[in-house]
Amino acid sequence: MKHYIVLERSEFSLDPPSGKLVYKTPSGRPREADLVRGEDLDPKVPYKLLNPIQTLFLRKYRSGNALISAPTSAGKSLIAFMFIRNREGRRIYTAPTKSLVYEKVVELRKLLGRKIDVRTGDIIEAYKPVTSDVVVATYENLALALRNRLPWVDEVSAVVIDEVHHLMGSRGWVLEEMITYLLDTGAEILGLSATLPGGLELAKWIRADLFIESLWRPVPLERRIIPLTEFKEFVKPETQEDRIAGKILSALYELKRPDDQVIVFVHKKSVGWRILEMADRERIGVMNETVPFEKRTEGDPEIAFHNADVPKEERDTIERAFREGKLPVLVATSTLAYGVNLPADTVMVGVRAFYDRKERKWKVFPSQLDILQMEGRAGRLGIKEKGYSYILTYGAKPGTVEEEIRKKLEGGLKPHIKESLESGVMSEETEKVLSLFILIGYLYEGENFRRFLKRTYSLKDLAEDPIIDEVYGWLKETGYVEKGKLSEKALFCIRSGMSPVSYEEFLRRRKLRLDSMITVRPLLFMKNFDGLYDFVRGGESFPEDDLYVRSKVAPCGHECFKDNTHQFIFYIEGLTFKYRNLQHPPGEFSYLGTDVLHLLRVLLDIRSFGDIDWSNRRILEVAHSIKYGISPEFSAIGGIKGIGHVRANLIKRLLLEEGIKPPSLGEETENLIDLLRSHFGEHVEERLVEILIRDRLGDGNLDRARREASQVLKRLEANKGGYLIDDRILRTFGLFLFGAEALRMKKKELLKRCLD
Repeated sequence: MKHYIVLERSEFSLDPPSGKLVYKTPSGRPREADLVRGEDLDPKVPYKLLNPIQTLFLRKYRSGNALISAPTSAGKSLIAFMFIRNREGRRIYTAPTKSLVYEKVVELRKLLGRKIDVRTGDIIEAYKPVTSDVVVATYENLALALRNRLPWVDEVSAVVIDEVHHLMGSRGWVLEEMITYLLDTGAEILGLSATLPGGLELAKWIRADLFIESLWRPVPLERRIIPLTEFKEFVKPETQEDRIAGKILSALYELKRPDDQVIVFVHKKSVGWRILEMADRERIGVMNETVPFEKRTEGDPEIAFHNADVPKEERDTIERAFREGKLPVLVATSTLAYGVNLPADTVMVGVRAFYDRKERKWKVFPSQLDILQMEGRAGRLGIKEKGYSYILTYGAKPGTVEEEIRKKLEGGLKPHIKESLESGVMSEETEKVLSLFILIGYLYEGENFRRFLKRTYSLKDLAEDPIIDEVYGWLKETGYVEKGKLSEKALFCIRSGMSPVSYEEFLRRRKLRLDSMITVRPLLFMKNFDGLYDFVRGGESFPEDDLYVRSKVAPCGHECFKDNTHQFIFYIEGLTFKYRNLQHPPGEFSYLGTDVLHLLRVLLDIRSFGDIDWSNRRILEVAHSIKYGISPEFSAIGGIKGIGHVRANLIKRLLLEEGIKPPSLGEETENLIDLLRSHFGEHVEERLVEILIRDRLGDGNLDRARREASQVLKRLEANKGGYLIDDRILRTFGLFLFGAEALRMKKKELLKRCLD
């Protein structure tokens, strides 16, 4: 393996185009080389010069696997272009998130000058054949395609794995499966990574012919580690969390330069929300609409919070505003560090550290690797000459935190699953991963599944461990392996990516004859549903609402509280209507429109091998109920195009209070309009306003209530000639039932066939 290090003495400038490459082998002397002109690589390259990392890759890579470990924004997309451009066969670029997939599609289309296919898991994609020889896909979608031998992964010649350091996160096992399979097939692999420990170990595992790591950054970084105690209290604190949030806010305005774009990373969501609430109290313009407090500020936004619980619509708006320079300060959790490419001039990282006397080591939050990934956002090439990183420590001296970061970087590569197993305590999440991983190994190697496990990174030394025997024994006891073969439900788990542990919990709930929404919750296995209560806990009616939900969920037992089924049911019951700080369903709930499309397929699969006997209508009702957060008997209201969660539940409350029978799924919208007119005459709007004032907005918001009620009636009128069915849910369900023929059917015909 050729191993090169790009040294800090390397230089690169966009204006004027200039620079040099300085590099060495681990034991060799530094060497210098001129940078390669962009046009010498390809006329479509939009840069005058390649940067030092790109130049070194072009000079040294000939064939085989490769690993590049370099800071964020080091031009790794162009390296991917060099890797795939002159190959035959299908080339695949895979990234961890949909947003990164679409970013890479735009970049690669410009460089390659031709069509690129996308695979992110969207249902319609599956019915459009892949015609390009280049595909950009999410990790999970590529893993499922390889596992299920889909046509578009036939004849794969090369795969680029972006952000390969995700091996060390909770989704790392998906990458391990994918890489293990690709190593067996002989497809060539390019791993692109931020700085990570054990890079040499990873390079050896993927059998890299070339390993490049960079000490050079495109934009130089100045790091300062400052104890939070040096900053004053922004407001008088009531709790420890208040103190941390207030001091971070003070640090922000003491350290921020006037024209800087700043990202402030916090170690947990509650601290971020407290920062936002304090800013709002001080009349600093808050961009977020959905917040866990009564917002006071209006006008130009000065600060926003980006985390997994922010509704999708708001998150997209916040990202766009920051990218365009219209939002100067972005508070964020670690999800931003890994998910979206948003560079900043300055990055501040609030770090909570303490010494664990039991384990005799320092605990750092966020983790040392997260801190490095967050720092990677600092520096905007071509805009500012330098990036700034301020690590704001609480609970440990600056020198201690710096030493812990150094030790972590010098430590070995420990993917999440390996670290979990070596701890000696198998968590439920690890059990879920192992149960599916063993089935996947069985798919490839049959009863010799351990041969597959031994080729992975995490399990190469643990394939014979008693833990593996224990999980394998459970899989046989529960019917996933029968007579030396995978059963129907095992193949279902492999096809869908669902853990057998999650599926068995679904079966347990079904046997208890629980409410259908409580029963299906384990099938939404990618969701945590842990963010809703942060937004509603402070509401006046929360104790009563929570008691109602808990009593409804109680027959399910502890499992239903462990996986936050109670928060899921809180949403489904429409209780969020009462909380005016919720403009949109928060976080994961705002993405359920996509999840229910996959759930349709899952429910049809389960029905096909007899574990449920639900009718098409019932399955469609469940999908509408989940997408719109409305109880199943009123799910047809979700079929009003553009109605949304809050307005759907407003109509539900109107019908419920008047004792009006809810409409049926697929019914003509005009029937509902006529029903409301015959019952209320010209007073429908008045009743809607009354409910809004009483249950949601409170006194003093009459004008707002009237505007909202008027919008609901306009939405109904706009749908007058339509049907009470969500178009996307219907079309997707039709595809699953009738294949591509469903795309050619008119809505009325498709609706009739699906419901019949």
